[in-house]
Amino acid sequence: MTSPILITGTNKRVGQQLAERLAESGFDVLAVNRSPATSQHPRISHFQADLRSTADREALIAFVRGRYTALRGIIHNASLWLDDDLDNLTTMFKIHVEAPYHLNFELGELLQNGAKADIIHICDESSSRGSKGHVAYAATKAALQNMTLSFAAMYAPAVHVNAISPGLLIFKEDGDQAYQAKALQKALLSFEPGAEPLIKAVLYLLDSDYSTGSNIVINGGRHLRKN
Repeated sequence: MTSPILITGTNKRVGQQLAERLAESGFDVLAVNRSPATSQHPRISHFQADLRSTADREALIAFVRGRYTALRGIIHNASLWLDDDLDNLTTMFKIHVEAPYHLNFELGELLQNGAKADIIHICDESSSRGSKGHVAYAATKAALQNMTLSFAAMYAPAVHVNAISPGLLIFKEDGDQAYQAKALQKALLSFEPGAEPLIKAVLYLLDSDYSTGSNIVINGGRHLRKN
């Protein structure tokens, strides 16, 4: 049996491109999404689950344990960028914190069964600076970034646990030109980079033998601008 990389949130945008690139690079991928599968790549298998649901996560865990003897990795990419209110805070906490916590604990043994394994938390560059416009989003991503440190210590040396914190990668489809222009000016490198910076960071971590408990920031120098 193969040892796949489990990736959450792969049905669109960066997650979809990441799953397909890893499959093209020779990795087997288990894509986990709330909605029906979109990719038909032969190296990508699919499992439909709503990660907000404990029952759905337990069904996923049972499926993985029953089908595979080891995992090559877990990439927690599923994410929601919602406005601030209590219901949205709860929803984002379940996606950004509770689901990775649950899966990392329950699938840790399978990760340790392989010759090499990685957990990668896709966080956000706002994790370390906050966001006055999206407090709950930044806070839950910060919690995910912090869990990187705990799981890195817990699973060393068998499993490498790292975070990637992107800034702007791909504009949202409904963003107007004025918003896009303002967003670009927040970084020293003022262009829309697409998924490639994140994909390259993932490939680096999967290949690395000497990185754990680290956070790779890919934000085009956003932290150096004052506006």
